[in-house]
Amino acid sequence: MKKFFKFPLLMAVAVLTTLGFASCDDDDDDKVTELTEQEKRLQTINEAYVDEVIVPTYKMLSDESALLEDAVADLSKDITDANVAKACELWKTSRKYWEWSEAFLIGAAGIEGIDPHIDTWPLNRVTLQKDLLDTNLSQEQMKVKIEGSDMLAGFHGLEYIIFREGKNRPAADITPIEMRYAVAVVEDLVLSCYRLEAYWAGIDNVSGEKKSLLTEENQIPDINYGEHFKKAQKVAGMEEGDWGSIFGVSENLIFGFMDIVDEVGNAKIGSAFTGEDPEYIESPHAYNSIQDFEDNIQGVRYAYFGKMEATSAQSNSIGAYIKEMDATADKAVLDAFDNAIAKIKAMPKPFVLNFTDPRAGEAIEACDDLNTALIAAQKVLRK
Repeated sequence: MKKFFKFPLLMAVAVLTTLGFASCDDDDDDKVTELTEQEKRLQTINEAYVDEVIVPTYKMLSDESALLEDAVADLSKDITDANVAKACELWKTSRKYWEWSEAFLIGAAGIEGIDPHIDTWPLNRVTLQKDLLDTNLSQEQMKVKIEGSDMLAGFHGLEYIIFREGKNRPAADITPIEMRYAVAVVEDLVLSCYRLEAYWAGIDNVSGEKKSLLTEENQIPDINYGEHFKKAQKVAGMEEGDWGSIFGVSENLIFGFMDIVDEVGNAKIGSAFTGEDPEYIESPHAYNSIQDFEDNIQGVRYAYFGKMEATSAQSNSIGAYIKEMDATADKAVLDAFDNAIAKIKAMPKPFVLNFTDPRAGEAIEACDDLNTALIAAQKVLRK
């Protein structure tokens, strides 16, 4: 996916250095430092964030993507409207978990190059349509093409095959070469989702089926991001902030919130609304754009609450911590969540046909207001 971040996670490095929370060097690994009560509290929250937010969300994404793969396999064997409908339904279900997970693109999604194989857009339709004219392409050749090009992979590649103008595509319109492409795309998508779960949960904590596929594809993770996050340990090659201190991890968490909120407002909605790039519209064939936007903000709210689908802050959550430290800052965040989601829901559907509507501008302002509230909440960590 293209990124237009207003609040890059790299800002955390400068912030933490200024505050005296610079990350530990390798020479300090053997030193034992007594944690303050504040650090102990934040470490507990960071640990819960992995166990209650990141890993469960990636597990559901993996599980649902596997069901989507089964549906596409059934469709390839029997191209009927009923099987198209089943694939479309599972596309939307599994996509919801991906949109929630964009609240924490920190770590493996970016560093390991997984995100682009799940959610690159806009789709390179010129190249794809050219490939789809080559009816001699075998299933294996199609797989190689997708593995080598992010612009052909992920949810949006499959979306192009099974949706048209917000509706399930008629089965009779799907050609054999398109079906081979759909199978290859969803196989690559599932592998990417499995990799995300394994990188964060640890390879020994995923199902035997997932482990087998990762082994077969030579994609066994060589690092456990979840453990590094919990222990405030740097990850080699990390370019998106500082995991070398407990404060660094906690601030990274909030910077992750800011990044996706900004992307929703100023890129996903703003690029088309302002006329900067009218083609930069997510999920245009499924007419799922506005649902994507809402799910992104909802995912951030769940992450703030410390548990997917929670309706209030869990005891070990960044939301509970902010409330303990500054109830006014917490209320501002909660109100801004409500407002952003309300303004997004008020946008006329589908976005691809209504992206110049003034209500899109109101949604952008609401996302900016949410980021202002999150900036204030992030400063609470410094108290």
